[in-house]
Amino acid sequence: MNYIKIDKTIKKALYLQIRDSIEDAINEGVLSDNDRLPTESELCEVFNISDIVVKNAYKLLVKQGLVSRVQGSGTFVSTRRMFKFPLKGFEKIGDFASYTYASKSKRVILFDIANDSDWIINTLNLKHDERYYVAKYVVLIDHAEVLYQTMYLPESLFPQLSIGILEESNLSTLLTERYPFQMKHVKNGFSPVNLSSSEAQLLNTQKHSAAHRVRTTIYGDKHQVIAYMETLFLGQYTQFEVIVG
Repeated sequence: MNYIKIDKTIKKALYLQIRDSIEDAINEGVLSDNDRLPTESELCEVFNISDIVVKNAYKLLVKQGLVSRVQGSGTFVSTRRMFKFPLKGFEKIGDFASYTYASKSKRVILFDIANDSDWIINTLNLKHDERYYVAKYVVLIDHAEVLYQTMYLPESLFPQLSIGILEESNLSTLLTERYPFQMKHVKNGFSPVNLSSSEAQLLNTQKHSAAHRVRTTIYGDKHQVIAYMETLFLGQYTQFEVIVG
């Protein structure tokens, strides 16, 4: 907390001095997104001030959108920008086609072949012994971790699929150019969730942070299921908007 400076000999309110010190530290790069700020008791002990002073300072920082307070965890720098995703055209979620952000990338962290989940087998309309691909990756927009996706694809429909193909292909390219499919129908389901410890680590945020979980089933031109995805959007950094027309 050595980036905080308080001068009790001047007339400037103490809570404003704390606010300004933290704001300066953020602007100067001393504090980065997701850094934890001192607790109220820590600041009160070091600077011999009342907790209401700290509460007022942190309240201002929250109002400015510079920090967020997580119940039971503390106060954290929160400087990631807000990202908006259109609900119309949501079928293009995997290939970023509906995003207007300039810098987009993904990190594939797992690629595997499995047949051990009855739920996935049923969702993909596979036979009991049929195998499917599992791919997990984190999507970054403007260098910030924004969403975490798990994608399931029937092995029979995507022969010789590899991690290299996934890394170099977006979903649209994969389904319509690499393999001869057309996305004719998409079914989505939305639900609010709290991130697990591992999910929070992957998205570089606090454990139990709020998120939007989107379950997406993609159907081909023959009404067969060609892909199923589960996507986690960080709640505090993402919004969904309805686009008319």
